[in-house]
Formats: sequence, C-alpha cells, structure tokens
Amino acid sequence: MAQAEPRPPPNRAKSTICYVNDETGSAPGDDTTLAAAGIGRADLHMHTNLGDGWISPARLVQTAILRQLTLIAVTDHDHVEGARRVEELLSEQNCTVRMITGVEVSTRHGHLLGLFVKKAPRPLRPVQESIDAIKEQGGLVVVPHPLGMLVPSLSRRRIDSLLAAGYEIDAIETYNPSPANSAQRAAVRSANKDWGLAEIGASDAHFWQHIGAAYTRFPGTAPDDLRRAIIDRTTRAGGQDQRPARLNPAVYAAQCAWSWFVDPPRRMIRRRRESRVENRAHEG
Repeated sequence: MAQAEPRPPPNRAKSTICYVNDETGSAPGDDTTLAAAGIGRADLHMHTNLGDGWISPARLVQTAILRQLTLIAVTDHDHVEGARRVEELLSEQNCTVRMITGVEVSTRHGHLLGLFVKKAPRPLRPVQESIDAIKEQGGLVVVPHPLGMLVPSLSRRRIDSLLAAGYEIDAIETYNPSPANSAQRAAVRSANKDWGLAEIGASDAHFWQHIGAAYTRFPGTAPDDLRRAIIDRTTRAGGQDQRPARLNPAVYAAQCAWSWFVDPPRRMIRRRRESRVENRAHEG
C-alpha cells in the first residue's frame, strides 16, 4: 500500500518532531530559536531508492524541507548517484536546505561513512584502505551504527586498534535510532568518552517517515560550518523523544528483499561500468 504524503506542520514556526535534550543536557529549543542562535541541524545518514532505501530523491527533498533540516547528507552504499540527484533537485528548487555528498562504504570490517567526498571508494577493501581513500579526496570519516550487531559494523576493538595505529576517524554516530544501533547507544556514548570523537546524530533513514529522527547540531548553517564543527568537536547529537514511526512489517520485509536481492546486482553493474570508464581514461 502506498504511504501517505508527509503533511506540512500546522505551525511552521515549530517542528513536527518532538526532540529530546542533546548530549550536553541543555534544552533543545524550537527551530526558530536554533536558527536565530545560528545553530544548524543536520541529518547526515540517509538512503535513497537509487540504493537500498525506499525514499525517492524527490520525497527526500520534500521531507527534509518539512522537517526543517538545515543540512543533509545522502549516503547510499558504495555510490554517490543518489546524492547527486538530490543535489540537482535542491538546486532546481532553490531550497534553503543545503547538502553535502556522502557515501556509506562497505569495507571488509564493517560500514564506514565518508562525508564531503567526490566519489565512492572501492568497496570490500580493508577498513584502513577505505579510510585512506576518503581522506585522499578531502573527506571526513564517520563510524556509522558503531558496535551494531544487525549490520556490518566496526567493533570497539576495531575502533581502538585503528585509533592506536594513528588512523584518523573524525566522528562517530552516538545517536542512531535505527534497529541497527539503538540498543548500543549507551555503550557507544561510554566508549566515546575514551575516544573523544565528534558526536553525530543521524537517522540512517531508509523510509521517508524516519528522516530527521536523529540529527546533528552544529554552530552555523553551511557545509563548511559543519566540517569545522566536526574537526573542532563542537557538534552535538540529538533525536526524537519517541521511537521513530514503526511501519507495517510487510514494508520492512519488502525493503530487506530490495536490499538483499535488487540493490547488490545494481551496485555490481555500476562498479563495472565505472571501472570501464576508468580503464578507458588510463588508456587514453
């Protein structure tokens, strides 16, 4: 059954989402207060139907506007086509929402987010090589759904070893409300007291209903402001007071089937096409 279109909030001065306090313990305030104070709110982990998500680029843009997000990152698995399409739509509509290009990289040791990237690193490489590939193009490295058990995720031991070896991890999702990580939230926050990484809140949305269920606050509103805040460790993670909307189980089952049986072959075809283009460029 088709899902209903998201409705605009009845009072545009307020968000339709109820927010908890962020990890500093301060009151969240409403969106008008945040904007007046020069504080941005970003959802930095979302998936489109050009990847394994069930959100069309147009629906993603519409919902980001209605949820009054300042900044978004589209992070499909191992490609940036969804991010590019969303960026085109934002430009065509002259939206106030800003976007950065992101990607969720499938490494041999778990998933990794690259923000501010130009292209997707090759998948299924050691996590150390994936970190280097993100850094080589000026990107920032974020650990998504850390310690998660339901999807490939970096363990505490893996993160400890990477940091001890000098690999630069910029941030970590301390607030991810998806089933992949919500049960690990307290453990991640505790571990990050030792790691000292910038904290990120991100929805990991695969359905439009979950966009903005978690967010990252940062001083400023522009992409460069977010980059600076991550580097300076001045970001704050937060999210919904209530659990994200639970959909019909059949919807989740269909999305899982899409993720397992439809998206992987598309990614393989996409990667082969990109390899042919790269080979021709080298031959030329």
